[in-house]
Amino acid sequence: MVGKEAPIPGNLAKREIKSITMKRKHINLSENDKYGHWWFEIEDDESYGWYPKKWTVGLKDTLLGTDGELNGQTEYFGTMMLDPHHGDSADEEFHPVTSADDKRTDAQIQECLRNFSSSYSGEWRWTFGAGQNCHTFQEAAMKHCRLQKPKKV
Repeated sequence: MVGKEAPIPGNLAKREIKSITMKRKHINLSENDKYGHWWFEIEDDESYGWYPKKWTVGLKDTLLGTDGELNGQTEYFGTMMLDPHHGDSADEEFHPVTSADDKRTDAQIQECLRNFSSSYSGEWRWTFGAGQNCHTFQEAAMKHCRLQKPKKV
């Protein structure tokens, strides 16, 4: 797991990062992605999400954990820089925001997300939303790179 950077204070003005889209398919036990899937896309040609390393995940793996990997490269047909859901629509999509006085360029923020993703490691586990899974991967990436979900107006 990668170290965390401080979140941005909630009362500051925000800058939307339009080159990054956070995508979230919500939990639907009758679908193929029972636990849903959360990933993020950078521009039109790269994306990142966290997967179990094996295709068949049972209750024991779900609750106690199994090997995880970036973009489901072993069993889900992802690549180092492409999540298998890349380009799919999602139940929820948003561009993250950062503090308006954040001096980083969009390219630097993109690189932060790439670096976070390539160094992320460990298990995949979904225990009532906790553990290392695609949901917590996306949340940790945002926190590490000092990004937030925009507030609804």
